[in-house]
Formats: sequence, structure tokens, C-alpha cells
Amino acid sequence: MKSSIILATLVGSLLLAQPQAFAEPRWTFCVASAQGMRDVWITNVFAASVARERLEGGLKSALARQSHERADAQCPRPSADKVAVVNAQTTAEEFNRKLGAVLHDLPARLVEPRGSAHNPAGL
Repeated sequence: MKSSIILATLVGSLLLAQPQAFAEPRWTFCVASAQGMRDVWITNVFAASVARERLEGGLKSALARQSHERADAQCPRPSADKVAVVNAQTTAEEFNRKLGAVLHDLPARLVEPRGSAHNPAGL
């Protein structure tokens, strides 16, 4: 009886200690545009491991390293519905093409903070 209580306590503490380890992925993508330019960067859809504000900051930092310091970045709120996120990304690409933007694909690994759960190597 005592060992089953200890086991239940350990399992319970693991569940409480790492709530995201068993949560379903939350999908998003990010879009950025440089003020005064026709350039628009759109990432592929990816499983977000951090708050969207950090993703937006990561995208702005990645673009700043490429000499685009005045870029405005936005990442939609992550969703469990990957199909809806893919459709939203496609709509964003089509909208920007219609406006005459020059689209640039950007790998999500440049947006995710180094060492995050979905980017453990910091690539």
C-alpha cells in the first residue's frame, strides 16, 4: 500500500511539474514586413513552444541580424487546429502577393528562441 502511494505521488508530481510535456501541440506561423519596403517574410507553420510575444521578438531579432531593423513582426495566437493555421498562413501569403509584396520564406527555427523545447539545439 505504501509503495502505491509513493508511486502515485511521484506520477502526480511529474504531471504537475511538466504540464506542457503531455499537452497537444499549439501551431502558429509568423509574418513580418519592413516599413517602407515591399518585403514580407512568412515562416512555415510550426509547433510553438513559447508565448507569441517571444516568437515575435525572435523574428524581429533574426531580421535585425539581416539588416532589417525596422521590421514589424506578428505571430497569430497558437492553435491546436493545425489545418486552420495552415489555411491562415496560405491566406496571408495570397493577401501579400495581391498587394505586390516580395515574399520571403523564413524557417521557423530562426523564430523559436534558442534552447526551446522544439529547438533544443538552439538552431
